[in-house]
Amino acid sequence: MNIEVTKDVAEFLEELAGEEGATKTEIVRRALSVLKAYKAQKQKGRSHLGFTNDPSKLDAEIVGILDS
Repeated sequence: MNIEVTKDVAEFLEELAGEEGATKTEIVRRALSVLKAYKAQKQKGRSHLGFTNDPSKLDAEIVGILDS
């Protein structure tokens, strides 16, 4: 599969891959996993993803997606 992205997106993808010690393919897989999780939550009536300092206040949590 091949995808075309803007120069800015390509540079960001390269930067993320370097920072994470991962391939660009793996970064795209992780991003798609986040979108898949969002879609699943949206189907449950939860219309947004968020970040909080207090994990005890979460209804749902995405774990491990951004870990290497």
